[in-house]
Amino acid sequence: MISAFRYILLGLLFYCMSGNIHISAQAVQTDNAVVELISEQITIQPGQPFWIGIKMDIRENWYVYYRNPGDSGMPMMVEWLHEEDVNIGEIQWPTPKWMDVSGGLTSYGYKEQILYIMEAIAPAHLSPGEEYTLLAEADWLICEDVCIPEYADLELTLLVTDGDVEYNEEWLPLFAETRENLPVTLDYWEATAEFEGNTATLTLTNKAFDIPGYSEIRYFAKKEGEIENGAPQPFSVDGNTITMQLHKSTYKSGDIDRLWGLIYSPEGWDDSGNIRSMVVDVSLGDASIITGNISSMPVFSAGFLLILAFAFIGGLILNLMPCVFPILSIKVMNFMQMAGHQPRMVKLHGLVFGLGVLLTFLALAGLLLALRAGGQELGWGFQLQTPAFIAFMTFLMFGLGLSLMGVFEIGNSLINVAGKANTGSGMRGSFFSGILATVLATPCTAPFMGTALGVAITLPAATALLIFAFLGFGMAAPYVLLSSFPVLMKYMPKPGAWMETFKQILAFPLFATAIWLIWVFGQQTGVNGLTRLLIGLLLLSMGIWILYRWKAIEISTGTRIVSRGFVTLFILAGFMFSAASQPVTIQNEAGISVSYGIEWQDFSNDLVNQHRADGKNVFIDFTADWCITCKANERVVFSSNRVKDRFEELGFEMVKADWTNRNPEITQALASFGRNGVPLYVIYSSELDEPMILPELLTPGIVLNALDQFIPAQDITQADI
Repeated sequence: MISAFRYILLGLLFYCMSGNIHISAQAVQTDNAVVELISEQITIQPGQPFWIGIKMDIRENWYVYYRNPGDSGMPMMVEWLHEEDVNIGEIQWPTPKWMDVSGGLTSYGYKEQILYIMEAIAPAHLSPGEEYTLLAEADWLICEDVCIPEYADLELTLLVTDGDVEYNEEWLPLFAETRENLPVTLDYWEATAEFEGNTATLTLTNKAFDIPGYSEIRYFAKKEGEIENGAPQPFSVDGNTITMQLHKSTYKSGDIDRLWGLIYSPEGWDDSGNIRSMVVDVSLGDASIITGNISSMPVFSAGFLLILAFAFIGGLILNLMPCVFPILSIKVMNFMQMAGHQPRMVKLHGLVFGLGVLLTFLALAGLLLALRAGGQELGWGFQLQTPAFIAFMTFLMFGLGLSLMGVFEIGNSLINVAGKANTGSGMRGSFFSGILATVLATPCTAPFMGTALGVAITLPAATALLIFAFLGFGMAAPYVLLSSFPVLMKYMPKPGAWMETFKQILAFPLFATAIWLIWVFGQQTGVNGLTRLLIGLLLLSMGIWILYRWKAIEISTGTRIVSRGFVTLFILAGFMFSAASQPVTIQNEAGISVSYGIEWQDFSNDLVNQHRADGKNVFIDFTADWCITCKANERVVFSSNRVKDRFEELGFEMVKADWTNRNPEITQALASFGRNGVPLYVIYSSELDEPMILPELLTPGIVLNALDQFIPAQDITQADI
């Protein structure tokens, strides 16, 4: 303790003797980085510009992302929290590194150390001698073999002066090094571009000096989804002209009309070879554009293989979504009871479960494609837009829950499969659980899955079905693997009396699912339809009570026939009465609803087009009441006061495209963005050449970062490079 106290005193003494009393900043240590808000200056002058930066020392072998992260990732996002009227420009992004990551993906980012610099202008009303404090919240994704979202609350205090500016000698070299790594515009290079099919040809010409023999040239797009990040970028040099081939991204629905990015070469772009990155911003003339179509994409091209990979990953992630948990928890219980049985039988159950998942994905996809070919405007999860299907699923979840609680037994079906796991009769239960898991998964659109579905719906039927098959493979993979390797079963708990308690506990997720379905049904059909469903569940309960009261082994044949007849009558009558409910649209005369304190206008193409014609910013939330991901995003993002205030400050018109019930206009709008399901978040602005599409999983930081670029021009001091 005395030794530690001595070190503290020595540190304070050194700090005071150094004279460095004008600047205060505290580095933040996360699990994988040390982050600090720093300034090039120790003192600042009222109304004058100065440079600040977020310095990040990155853990060995880890990396963070460029403004365009490539095939996956999220760049640094900064939210300024101080209240003073200070103008802070956009991040000036240094030239990134090209990184091949797992899964055949390509990312753009930084390793070891990075300084994100920004120009700021101090408020003019500051008084000499006072201290000025900057506050920021930084969010980023940092990756090695796994990716981890991190954040830090940063603070920097500077002294205001009316005299000469005092610079921070510690950070001046780092700011200078960062500026040297920024791309620049060189007037003596001319750029032209042509687009033919799925290939963009970039031509660079220099008439100022003889160019060197370039060994490496890389193009980094500044916008996501423009070019194929991992595709080769072949180039050739002919005299003083460089010709480079770039491939259009498979995620881009329209044509490339602009190449906006930077060109890097270690040989440099100036006569001395010191400038290694230069800005390229060239629009493609209409005459040189030949429309490309995603349906012409080769089946085994790198782009299509990437789509298949996304489908597989999306299927894997579906297992983590709350939509799927009720049924998969039963499958886990089934595996537990199979522990100790013959490995061959365990493996067979896993394969049958996977077969149920795969065939159901293909069946739903085939039905979806067939109906769309017949002129129906449908998308992923279309069956949940039908009240009859919601009623059926509610009956099923409620009935399975009662069975797990021991109210009645369903013979050799799903719930009884655990007791017959070592017999052939249990195979029907494994197959059925695969079907149920897939059907319950359809309200969810997992990360990576939305892109795969959007592409699938534009492709020929056979190719589209292959994408859906990979979704099924991904979802079934963990259970097939668990059952295929008996050594893993050693880690499963052994069967015992506790299994009965565990089985009853599993009933509660099913009841929770039933409650959610009841709520969705009420949203679709109104209070009258909800009442009909509750009456239907009452009749189902009466049928199950008869089944329990007069058990088959305890009554005569005649009584069994009569009682089972009443059971069938009550259950069918309840279902038919519920399924007869019709969808209703509930809205006020103005077409406005209020959610989380935000006034939402009901979607229509005419409404959106009118707002755009008036030069207004528009935010569209494509959602549905049965979409759990949508509801989670809404609760996290739209309940944030910072997000609501920013939308209001920028004058956004908030539009909600509610896809809970079937709506051809919304389905067509989704298809126009290359999507086939919800959630989808779109921003229109006169400042954008194309609509901005936000990620499927949102946080307040992601939305705020997207909205920052719509701050009026007079509030930005330096153009984005």
